[in-house]
Amino acid sequence: MYSKKKINKNSGFSLVELMVVIGIMAVISGVSIFNYGKFSSTLVVTNLAYQAALAVREAQVYGISVKQTGMGTSANFNSPYGVWFSTDDPSFHLFSDRGTLPNNQYSIDENEETYVLGGGNKISYFCVTFSSGRYCSNGTHGLSAISIIFKRPEPNALIYGFTGSSASGYFGVDASNPTFSDAQVMFTSAKGDKISRINVTSTGQISVNSCNNDGAHDVHSCPTETNF
Repeated sequence: MYSKKKINKNSGFSLVELMVVIGIMAVISGVSIFNYGKFSSTLVVTNLAYQAALAVREAQVYGISVKQTGMGTSANFNSPYGVWFSTDDPSFHLFSDRGTLPNNQYSIDENEETYVLGGGNKISYFCVTFSSGRYCSNGTHGLSAISIIFKRPEPNALIYGFTGSSASGYFGVDASNPTFSDAQVMFTSAKGDKISRINVTSTGQISVNSCNNDGAHDVHSCPTETNF
């Protein structure tokens, strides 16, 4: 004989229960996506800063070693190397200052490598420090480009500032010594919510960290002009 099984009509999920579960999953997904966006933004802009720091380190190695530029009779083993940042250029450049008269400036024929910033990320501004204070490219004194140069046999960095639309003139307060004690370059994420910076001192030290523009005057604050 066959026995009849009683069907439990109360099994399964109710509509209310399903809606609650879906709501919880939506909240968790939303939080995860939001936090991932912030993490991704931080990661990208930090990687850009490290890429710039590595370019400066590469220039330092090339500048104090015997890396050849040119071929044949134009071969040169003594060219200074540097990295160029400009307000007129969304990229930055590793270059060899191999002109007849090295002028500590980048030109396209001296280019060794171009670093293109994509995805809306950018160099927001850069600053140099002198004994009398700090100058920034987003300030009022006309700083439009900087170069960080390394020359044999010293590992020290020579930091130059330039002014003008074509960065043709030295920027500085001492014409006999137009170099600065350090340089900072700020990289901003596409959303503008994350800033990473590299800091290069005249002693050749290179570091990467983050900063913010919340007005707090501490080690994490982004630099501003102090020459008014």
